[in-house]
Amino acid sequence: MSKLETFMTSPIKLSAESFYPRNYNPTYLFVKEGMSSCPMMSQYIVGDIKGGSTPPAYFFYKDHGIPFIKTSAVSRHFINVNDLQLINKDFHSKTIKRSITYPYNIIYTMTGKFMGKAAMCPPTILEMNMSQNSVVLCTASPKEAAFLTIYLNSQINKIQVCGTYSITKQKYMNQGKIANLKVMKYDSKYDTLMQEYINTFDIYYYSIVRIQEIISEFNKDYHLSFKDETQFGFVVKPSSFDKRMLVPNFYRPDVEETIAILSDGISTIGFDIENLSKGDEIGSINYLNEGIPFIKTSDIINFDVDYEPDCYCSEAFLSQLEQDIKCGDIIFTKDGKPGEVAIIQEDNKIIISSGLVKYRARNIDERYWVFLLLSSKYGESYFKKWFVIGSTMLHLRTDFFDAFVIPEITYDIKTKYIEPLKQVFNKKLDAYLKIAKIKTLVEETFTNPAIDLNI
Repeated sequence: MSKLETFMTSPIKLSAESFYPRNYNPTYLFVKEGMSSCPMMSQYIVGDIKGGSTPPAYFFYKDHGIPFIKTSAVSRHFINVNDLQLINKDFHSKTIKRSITYPYNIIYTMTGKFMGKAAMCPPTILEMNMSQNSVVLCTASPKEAAFLTIYLNSQINKIQVCGTYSITKQKYMNQGKIANLKVMKYDSKYDTLMQEYINTFDIYYYSIVRIQEIISEFNKDYHLSFKDETQFGFVVKPSSFDKRMLVPNFYRPDVEETIAILSDGISTIGFDIENLSKGDEIGSINYLNEGIPFIKTSDIINFDVDYEPDCYCSEAFLSQLEQDIKCGDIIFTKDGKPGEVAIIQEDNKIIISSGLVKYRARNIDERYWVFLLLSSKYGESYFKKWFVIGSTMLHLRTDFFDAFVIPEITYDIKTKYIEPLKQVFNKKLDAYLKIAKIKTLVEETFTNPAIDLNI
């Protein structure tokens, strides 16, 4: 919910072009006047600002095609590569070729609650496309793209955007307004720092690819057969019915087979129930624009959470709710899209919503083992077995937490999966922290150019 603000403005500053109060907010006018001599976006980028387009539903595929970015997959600085859809290759290369994106192009969102977020395209995906709610920006070099991404996500540009957007049915910035945004001038003094940003950015995304590879290797090594595809019929013996669930997915043969591979005849344990808890709702009236990050189900990105989400809340909720989220906790979704899994990697204060579950593993090995199980087809099978539809949304039944079993960690499991996961998560964390440090330093130079850029 937007907070009510009261301020005064001089009649001289009023313009017939706009009578929106936010266009006369003193903070916005201060930024506008201070940046009057800065270049516009149109002078900064190469070529035109190109908007995307969403293909018809029949051009979306499940297991092949060109990656397609929805605005919900764009966060500040990062694209959630676990939330990409796949579209027809010919439609991508012919019908909507104007919005093809390449590594280090910038995706900038222009509509609704996701408006004003910028992220560079990852080096791990050679081509992508995007929805009509975003634009693609091309710069002369990856260094300038990194600098522009930092600027577009900065507090200064957030203030500028607040005084720039239009409202029809929702917030909106057209391509003309984006082209006229004022931009901080890139200077050669940033070269070394931006090259470090690019190098670290690459490490971050290649770490994600390696995590995905480990999950795929696990699925193949254990011949986990589950596929998240619709089954239109199968036979169930009456003696197999369970009064807790009369939903077809509960009885799917491929679900049972996948679970049995890792649980039958093997020593197992369950979740440590005392260290398992769900999040809380705080009500939209308590949403703030800054404060403690409030993590929703859509804020799980790249096996972690988005520490710069759309919603924040008061620090008072930390003591009131006592969620005690710590670095190393596993977070996964139970509502909406059950089965999105993350490991909290930044020792930061956050609050999670009621659609999320927190699990604190008994030890470090179990942390990565449970993450792997939940992220694999083994976990997918359990999520498929225990979800129900309430109204229009998927929900995970509480029986899931009692039913889920954790196989014993053997020497082979530890050496082949757990140790590599530890290493790559640490590598990803180091990259994330360095990116955060660089962007903070660069943002400070926007208001204090004399700052030393050495890190």
